[in-house]
Amino acid sequence: MVFPPLSLLFIVSSVSLLRAAWTQRTLLTQHWKPHYWYVLTHALFFFAVITVGVVHADKFGVVWLNTLMYGSFASCAFWVWRMREFRWFAGSLVALMEVPVLGAVFLVGISVTGDIL
Repeated sequence: MVFPPLSLLFIVSSVSLLRAAWTQRTLLTQHWKPHYWYVLTHALFFFAVITVGVVHADKFGVVWLNTLMYGSFASCAFWVWRMREFRWFAGSLVALMEVPVLGAVFLVGISVTGDIL
């Protein structure tokens, strides 16, 4: 989170999530569906990226890393689309969960490719 773009994304998405939770608190209690909890599975992309860094330290690892990064973006879009009544809340939540994933992609990308800034 020390990397400036990630820390800025973390701060903005945290403030946005708190504001969305505050303004939509009546909707959250009245219209929340049990399957909305599955949005938290997006955090599994972090562990998948770390696993790629540990297991695949070759060119095939770069392919897996790119696949997981684009899959993570697709997952963000899916959950924002799926949670229709809470799009602001969902967008803020997945943006906040995307910060550690992007940090892991950055660090594992350095590890897999061998390129150092």
